[in-house]
Amino acid sequence: MSVVKNIIESIRAFTAYDLESSLQQQTFAEELNERCGRILFFVCLITMVAWLSYIPLDCHLHPEQPFIPYIRIGLSLISLIVLILYLTRRFPESHMLFLVVIGAYLAISCGFLTALTKADPVYMGGYIFILTLMAVVPVDRRAALLVVASSLLTFLITGCCTGISLDDFNSRYSFLDLTSATFVSISFIFMLHDTRYTSWLKSKKIERQSLELKSDKEKIDKLLLNILPPPVAQELKEYGYVKPVFYSSATIVFTDFVGFTTITEKLSPDQLVSELDEVFSHFDRVMDKYGLEKLKTIGDSYMYAGGVPIVNNTHEIDAVLGALEIQAFVEEINQAKTRNGRPIFEIRIGINTGALMAGVVGEKKFVYDVWGDSVNLASRMESSCEKGRVNVSQSTYLRIRDFFETEPRGKIMAKNKGTVEMYFVKRIWPELSSDPQGFQPNQRFWDRYDIFRQQRDDEPSKV
Repeated sequence: MSVVKNIIESIRAFTAYDLESSLQQQTFAEELNERCGRILFFVCLITMVAWLSYIPLDCHLHPEQPFIPYIRIGLSLISLIVLILYLTRRFPESHMLFLVVIGAYLAISCGFLTALTKADPVYMGGYIFILTLMAVVPVDRRAALLVVASSLLTFLITGCCTGISLDDFNSRYSFLDLTSATFVSISFIFMLHDTRYTSWLKSKKIERQSLELKSDKEKIDKLLLNILPPPVAQELKEYGYVKPVFYSSATIVFTDFVGFTTITEKLSPDQLVSELDEVFSHFDRVMDKYGLEKLKTIGDSYMYAGGVPIVNNTHEIDAVLGALEIQAFVEEINQAKTRNGRPIFEIRIGINTGALMAGVVGEKKFVYDVWGDSVNLASRMESSCEKGRVNVSQSTYLRIRDFFETEPRGKIMAKNKGTVEMYFVKRIWPELSSDPQGFQPNQRFWDRYDIFRQQRDDEPSKV
């Protein structure tokens, strides 16, 4: 039983057709060819053996017709050839043609045999069955009609040559049966063809709608990912809300352009938006480069964070690396603007490290945001900074001092915070940088970076 089961499973796997592949057929002819391919294997097996069992009966009923057995054997040979061609998998576009060849041989042979036996009722019954069967085979309507017409023409011509008579009652009855079967067969050929075509049109419509829905879903997901970090967006899609999360250590960065209001008076709205878009787009690429999370932009302010929503132990270093690259980029574009006599953007960057809460606020317009005293202090770092500089708090300084050269500022008065220790980040230490300005890290930097990360792997960062 297990051997038989394995054989059946092998045949089923070999002859299986992918429904999704079927839906992708571009024309109705390709769809019909696909349907023919689904049944061709079994049609070949059946027609190879079905007629052979009739040979002894033919010899008994009509021994005067020695050609009948050869005609039946011919169907087996045709089916065997088609089966071999099918199994090679080299002619997938010819499945309907193969089925038409088998059907044509079968129908025309039946018409010839029936006429050859002078409309013997035994053979007439089989002929009527074959004509009716042609109506349900999923081939093109024109091919099916041509096969039926050729079969009937063969029957009539051969019948005239063999002298079929309609004088007796049985002959007339058989001829009426054949006429009725032909009418039913042709009617069903047209009806089933229209049904298949309608079904194909509906499947194509469903396919187009599915593609549109998939495209819309991708657009919505892309928009959502532009607003929210991927883990947060996934949580929102799965549960419909985002649970606020406490981070025991994260780094928050604020950037702002000095005298932006004055600059806006010198630029047209289109120029202003274009220049901000150019700058902030570069900032976005910096975020991707160092694994940082853009939080939001408000006018000329750009806010980002390290260590949220995905916890890591190097967020302070990543945030400062990003700040230095932003600083270098702004200096570069300012040099070009100065040469062209255009107003420049002078940036201030403030950084602080500490605990915070993060989550999604709003119902109609989702915003991923962070809250906490450390966020407020980061904002004070930016407002207390000098133009063209990167200003960090003491908590950030203590974590980055082995990587970056800093300049102590002492205690600086910060709004609503009193005096706060602040430091300017000047550059990456010379021995750790690959460029004279100290904006790009070298391999020694990354080696020390890996050691720093491994040393902090056991420290809790998220509750």
